[in-house]
Amino acid sequence: MKLRLMPLSALALMLPACMVDSPALGYSRAAFSTVELGGNSYRVYTEETRNCVEVHRVNFVFPPPSRLEILMQMEAAAKQVTQCNVKKGTFIGDQAMSKGQLDCSEGPGAKDWVPGTCNTMPWR
Repeated sequence: MKLRLMPLSALALMLPACMVDSPALGYSRAAFSTVELGGNSYRVYTEETRNCVEVHRVNFVFPPPSRLEILMQMEAAAKQVTQCNVKKGTFIGDQAMSKGQLDCSEGPGAKDWVPGTCNTMPWR
């Protein structure tokens, strides 16, 4: 009987950790800004020495909203925080978390992000 309960107790201990909103390992030192768009809350993680951004939707919505709608809001949140555009074709993810490469070649007040430090598609 103890053997059957062991996997269940391990799962019960791990589930709360899955619900914690934290950035990917590459953003462990990154600052974040909170943005409210269309009734959703987003955390936009950026790091001064990288040309990429990671965006998390942190509010619970049921039923899940349209993936396209959320991705558009995430991209807008990234642009609002960084004052940079997201490079076309690099913004990937789902309704909870997405990341992309920044293009800061235009725009007033854009920071000098270090090019080539963002690996948004590790499988390539």
